[in-house]
Amino acid sequence: MTPTRLARLQLTRQSHSYIDAMHAVLVHQGFFAQSKSMLAGMTSMGFRFIVHRRLAAPSTTAYNWLAEHFLAADFIGMTSSQHAGFNFDHAFPLYQKHALRVIKETIDRGTGAIFWKDAFVIAAGYDDGAQVLLYTDGSDSEENRGLSRLPYADFGSSAHSPYWYYQLIENHIALDPHEVYRESLMQAIHYWESHDVLLPASEYACGEQAYNALIEVLEHGEYDPAEAMAVIRTYAAAKQDIAAYTDALGFIWPGCQPIAACYGRVSEIFEQLLEELACERGGDAVDVSDASMSVNSAARLVSLFREARDREQEAITLIKQFMRETVHNRFHDIALR
Repeated sequence: MTPTRLARLQLTRQSHSYIDAMHAVLVHQGFFAQSKSMLAGMTSMGFRFIVHRRLAAPSTTAYNWLAEHFLAADFIGMTSSQHAGFNFDHAFPLYQKHALRVIKETIDRGTGAIFWKDAFVIAAGYDDGAQVLLYTDGSDSEENRGLSRLPYADFGSSAHSPYWYYQLIENHIALDPHEVYRESLMQAIHYWESHDVLLPASEYACGEQAYNALIEVLEHGEYDPAEAMAVIRTYAAAKQDIAAYTDALGFIWPGCQPIAACYGRVSEIFEQLLEELACERGGDAVDVSDASMSVNSAARLVSLFREARDREQEAITLIKQFMRETVHNRFHDIALR
């Protein structure tokens, strides 16, 4: 059998999140023509900020994928269908068979499918003869040998994760972009002030509290330095996206320019944090919990996180002023959830 492949569908790792996969699929379909930064802002995904209290790597994907990815698509006028579950469930073989069928049908219609394989990746083809899905994950090795291959029998199975998940982007309608931008700012307030109800507060911190957890773990905690570096790298990309997004809004509404300035400074701080962590040991990721790290170095990192927290709080205060009528009308339910 001849393999089926979608031309010119390639995932590029920039945001280090679901946004990388979503953007690639939407652009390939002709549903979206703006940058990843704009998509991160318009869907509100870039405003999400959750950390595990020991800075475990899953911090960046610890949220309700079904609910949040549905909303991300809905906010920009996209319809989607998705399913998820655990690969240890008794009925998993049936879910796996169904998932492979609908993913292949979607590819036959010319659309890539987002799915989970230790990160959000894209099914861009399949080969029934070899019994494999062809997928793009943005890895360096992929650039040299084309699409990666996943045996059908391995879909949803992983040594690192018990989850299976897929999302199919189906159709779209045109929305007033200004209304999309306004709603994204309301969601920014929600993500800053609210704890994700699915996450135990004893293990995870969200929004403003995520900064406090970062400061606490730097001062007193124990954690894996490599995982911590990965978490901060992912959020540095998110802060960069939101800085670019709010900067674009500043050209539409001058009242957003001070908001953009705050997020711009937050983005700069996260870049400084990455440099500090990388340079502490001559380019290697630093173990900030190691006794050999100087008190001054730890103090610099804590100081940077405190400044980032304060600048982001300032941005939220300015958003509330800019959106004050909508904030007032929604009372206690800022995000309408």
